[in-house]
This record gives sequence, C-alpha cells and structure tokens, in this order.
Amino acid sequence: MSDDTTAFEPQPGAAGNGVPAEEPAADTTAEGTTPEVAAEPEVDEEPQASPLRSTIASLCTAVAAGVLAGGIFTDVEARVYAILAALLGGGLAYGAYRIKSSIGSNIAIVAGLFAIGLLFGVAAGGPDSLTHLRALVAQAVAQAHLVRPPIAITGGFAALLGWIMGAVGFVAVWAAVVLKRPSIGLLLPIPVAIVAAISVSQTEQVVDGLILLVSFVIGLGISSGGRELAGGSDGLPLAFELRRAAKALPVLAAGTVLMGFLAQSGILFPRPVVAPQYQAQRPKTEPLSAVQDRVLFDVHSQISGPWVLGALDVYDGQYWLLPSFHDADLRDIPANGIVDSSLKPGLDAVFTIRGQTGAVLPALPNTVGILASGPRLDYDARSGNIRLVEGEITNGFSYHVAASNVPAIADLQKINSWPSDDQKYTEIPTPPPGVKALIAKAPTTSKWDQWDYLRRYVLDNITAGGAGTPVGITPARVDQILTKKEATPYEIVATETMLARWVGIPARIGYGFDGGTKVGDHLEVHPKDGAAFPEVFFPGFGWLPVLGQPAHAKVAENSNPNLQQFHQGVLPSQDISVTLFLPAVVPPESTFIEQLRNTILVVLAILAALALLYFLYPAVAKLVLRARRRAAARAAGPRGRVVQAYAEWRDVLTDYGYRHTSDTPIMLLARFPEDEDHAELAWLVTRALWGDLQDEIDESVATDAEELSSTLKRRLAQAHPITVRGVAALSRLSMREPFAVRRLEAPLERPKEMAHAV
Repeated sequence: MSDDTTAFEPQPGAAGNGVPAEEPAADTTAEGTTPEVAAEPEVDEEPQASPLRSTIASLCTAVAAGVLAGGIFTDVEARVYAILAALLGGGLAYGAYRIKSSIGSNIAIVAGLFAIGLLFGVAAGGPDSLTHLRALVAQAVAQAHLVRPPIAITGGFAALLGWIMGAVGFVAVWAAVVLKRPSIGLLLPIPVAIVAAISVSQTEQVVDGLILLVSFVIGLGISSGGRELAGGSDGLPLAFELRRAAKALPVLAAGTVLMGFLAQSGILFPRPVVAPQYQAQRPKTEPLSAVQDRVLFDVHSQISGPWVLGALDVYDGQYWLLPSFHDADLRDIPANGIVDSSLKPGLDAVFTIRGQTGAVLPALPNTVGILASGPRLDYDARSGNIRLVEGEITNGFSYHVAASNVPAIADLQKINSWPSDDQKYTEIPTPPPGVKALIAKAPTTSKWDQWDYLRRYVLDNITAGGAGTPVGITPARVDQILTKKEATPYEIVATETMLARWVGIPARIGYGFDGGTKVGDHLEVHPKDGAAFPEVFFPGFGWLPVLGQPAHAKVAENSNPNLQQFHQGVLPSQDISVTLFLPAVVPPESTFIEQLRNTILVVLAILAALALLYFLYPAVAKLVLRARRRAAARAAGPRGRVVQAYAEWRDVLTDYGYRHTSDTPIMLLARFPEDEDHAELAWLVTRALWGDLQDEIDESVATDAEELSSTLKRRLAQAHPITVRGVAALSRLSMREPFAVRRLEAPLERPKEMAHAV
C-alpha cells in the first residue's frame, strides 16, 4: 500500500486545488469509456407547501408577536393595531410576490409598508395627525427613552407600531414564500415577541406566552401538513389533514393547560433569589446642567411649597435609599377622594402638568384627599406621592389635592415618644464622637428643641458647595463635615436627617420641589426649583417637611446661571463669593431601554448558542450514525462490513466535495491520479459484491476492506489544509445523501451484469 498523500489531489476540473467543489459539467473518465450518469444538481430547499398555505402559517406567529407588542400599551386598540399591521404586512408580501414586474413589486413594497404606519397613526391620532405625523413620531421616540410601559397609545406610537409589525409580517411571509424557507418564516417573528414580552404586565405574560406557543404549533401544523411528498407528488388530502388536526386538538389543549399550571406553580418562572421589587433602590438623579429648562407644572395654592414627589426612608449605613416597591403602601383613591381620614384638611392646591414626565405626580405633604378625572391614580401612604397606575403623565392633566395644615411649634414640643411602628425610621449606626459632642450641647426640653438646635447649627455653620445629587454619607462623613464645615447641599440635608434619628425622632429625606416662578395667580415650577429636605414624623401630624437654607454657600465655577436658585439671605462663604446651588431631583430614568438591551443580548446569546449547535451537530450526528451502521454491518456478516467500509470512504469523499455519487467504484478511479490503495479497494469491493468473490467473502476480505478504507480516509484528510478538514467534518452532504443507501443496494439486484463487466 502506498502512503503518497498527494495522490488524492483532484485533477483539474474535479474539485480544484483540494477545496470541496461541485461536480464538473462534464465527467473525466478513463480512456475509452463514457460516463453513464451526468452530475446531479444539488437541491437545497425545504419541502414546499403552497404559497398561500406558507403565508397563513407564517402569519400565525406574526399575529402572536402583534398580540405581545400591543401589550406594551394600556389601550386595547393597540393590540388590534399590531395584529392588523402584521396581517397587512404579510398580505403585502404575498401580493408583491405575485406581481410579475420587479420594479412594480419594489414600489408596492415601499409604498405599502409606509401606508401601513400612516394608516394606524391617523387611526390613533385623528385626521389632524396626518399633517404633523413626523413630529408625533419624533415625540414618541423621545418618550420611549423616558417612560415605562405600559404607556398610552398615541398617533406617533401607533405609526411606529404599524411600521414595525407590518415589517415583521412582511419579512416572515417573504422568507416563507419568496425565499422558500417556511420554517424560517415561522420563526422570524418569535424574537420580536420575546422582546415585547419583557414590557407586558406580569399578569398578562403567561396568557400571552401561551398564545405565542399555540400560534406557533398551529403555524407549524399548517406549514408541514401541505408540503409536497418526497416523490414530488401533492401533499396530503385535506380530509386527512382535518382528521389529524382534530386528533391533535386534545393533546394541544392538554399541553396548554399543563403549561399554564407550570407557569402558575413557579416551576417555569421560579422566584429569583434577589428580586428587585423587594430591594430598596438608590435614587437616580440628573444634574441641572443636563436638564432642559421648562415648566414642569403649574400650582394654584395659598402656600409656596414644598411639592412632594417621594422620600428616601431606608438607610443602609452609607446610602439613603428609596423604599422597595413591595413595601409601598399603595391605596386606591375612593370616589370621595379621601385617602387619609385621620388628618384634617387645611391646605389645598390645584396642579396642572405642563412638561413633567414619568408616572409620579407632585403632591402636598400629608395629603388628605385627591380629586381628579381621567387616568386611574393610586396614593402611596408611605412616601406620600401620587402615581398613575398605568402609563405616563400627559400635558394638561389637572387634579386637586387637599392636605393637613402646618402644626404649631408648641404642639410639636409636647411630643417626646413615638409608637413602636415608627421606630424603624430611627434606625441608624452609633453616632461618631463629633456628633455626640454636638448633641451634648443641645437643649433637652423636648425632642423638637433638641433637633431644632442641631439642624440650625448645621445650617449656620456648614458652607454648601457643589452639586446636590445624592451620594453616600456615613457617620464618619458626618463627623468630617462638622469638622471641616463644608458639604454639598444633599449632604447637609442628609446630616440634618441623621441628626434627627440620633436624637430619636423618626426622620427621612423628602424630595420634590419648593417654590416656583410667580406668573399671574399661580406658580410655574421649573427643574431649578427641585429640592431635598428633611422630613420628621410626629404622631397626629404626619410627616412634616422642614425647609431651611444654609447661611453660606458656594458652587462650582462655570455653572449655568439660568438653572440656579437665588435666595435672599444666603451669604457667600468666606473664601468664595458665589451663589447657592440647590439640588434638582427628577423622576428616575426608565429602565425600558436597559431591559430591552439585556433581553436583546440574552436573545443573541441564545441564537448564537443555537447556531453553534446547528453547525456542530453534523460532526456528532455522523459519529452516531457511523457507529450504528458499523454495528448493523457486523450483525449482517462480512458482506455487510465490506459495504459499510466502502460507503464510509465514499461519504468522506462527498463531505470533501467530490460528490460523484453516480460513479461505480471502478469509474471513480479515473477521477483521481493512480493510487495503489484506491485501486485495490475499488476492485476488492467490485469483486466481493458483484464479481468472482461474492460467494467467498470471509472475515479476512472484510478486514482488508476496512483497513483500506481507513487508510484512504486518513490520507485524504492529510492532503487538505486544516480549514478544509474542518469544513468536511461539519458538512451535511453525506447525511443528506448517504452513499450506501442509493449506490450499493440498487446494484446488488443485478450481480450478473456486474460480474460480466468485471
């Protein structure tokens, strides 16, 4: 046997420089012979159903994706818009497919997709939106970065939804009908549905997921039921398909019920070890330099503030945190508007939203009642804010808030003990030495007098400087502030709050707005009016915001004067003559984009893993098939071992691109340079299967065939670069058309002819 690996470099016109290639147009055979069979073209298309059936199947998952995409919005008609847009997009693809002219087809596609978004934008925004749809879409894009779903459907959002879902339906049907990949058309809308599912309310996720599952199964059944059979004949009869579908309905119903049960039981969606809704969160703020100056809301009231948005009432030893959503005390607002009957109304204010975004509305401290018409509102008795149950605030929304009056100092001086339920708001680490020394100087006539002395000391002696954004503040930092007598506005407020807790008064940091610009009979509140302030709790009077201004202040240079607050009585510090910079607390940014990004990354990772499995699958599958075939060959005896040994050699040739599957073993010799091993194997197989050895095959003949096959496979691999070897290992060609099935079994039926030829 020869070890010359170069013997398997193909001749010109065979596979070209050792790289797998298709068969040449004309066979190169031995001298004096004529090729019996021409090269067979490769067919790499899925079995096809009719275009209409493929369209309907693809639209099943596209419609399910529309159901989930519409769930991002509060209005039911959003789901209708999304479903109709997917159907119109799919119908457009089917119609464009039937247009003979390519130019006409392209024009129809572009015009049709644009018309779908335009149609739903006008349907949601009214006829007037037709003239300024571009502005509505731009506004919707800007709001998508700021608000949390579910949100109200507007003309801009409806147009975007129409374009997106129309494109989804179009691409799904186009892949199924034009590209003739019905399975891809069925799968394409699923990633869109997964991305949309992250923004659907938790109560609807299970139902929407089941809708997606059932739609996929139905689409799969429609697509596979009408595919052509292997011989090119028509698909299964309609009556048979209907009977099969009827038999499958109980199984589908049982599977749906099981999936619903598993979803409710927590097996499919187990509770996370760390759940964000159970964790206190750090506030997300934005510096004034990054805020666009605008009117956030108008206020008609007999007082000038503060206008409360919420509170930081959890202290972890370093940061003041927002309470977890799970710990919020949300209350439905009854018909009479009363949310706290324990307090007596004394103050009121009418708020009108102008440019504020988000879902939290400004309110008065210690709200007693709320009167509003329009979106559904909840009142958080813990933080004192008002929030929309669904969607975001819209400009022009107006509501009336009544609150308790401000108590007299003498009333507060009478209170020196608090119920045990309020003790959690006094939790704080041990005070540092500097704080202990300062507390020792405070009067002890009452808790109020004690804390009032401490907070006034801070305001009179600590110079405010820098931005008012929340930062970590530890007891050691408070000690440093009292020593260096300089801190940011937020640190000053946090120090006042921590001093209140150290003397035993329940305290927290409130945030919102204070004051505003007087315009006519109302105040216009801007971002620069944002403020943070200590809030202390006194039984019978609720949470009381205590506002104060530092006596001295300084800010960083190059600050924007249009976003500064100027207060009478605030003096420059001794070392720099600048004005006071107070904090602006804005609603936290939406996490929708972050969630969308994370979901896309997860989906991409899953798709990458699936793609990797798809490409690596042939290597593993061929090993398994080879082991099974060898076991079957051993069970069949020496003749089966010879067939299997030669079939493995031909399958390897096929994977390397030498797909001369119509050649007999002897005919194949002419396509390669002369090689002793190859010739010996070809003649051995020919004689054993169809010639003089077919009645004398024993174990030694089978062993010789296996050794020759193994040697040829090894030398063929060595004759190619490592990249080509990798491609051959992952090739699916030999799996699609295994040599033994079609090339060796058929000739066994005519041994006399082959024996005569030999």
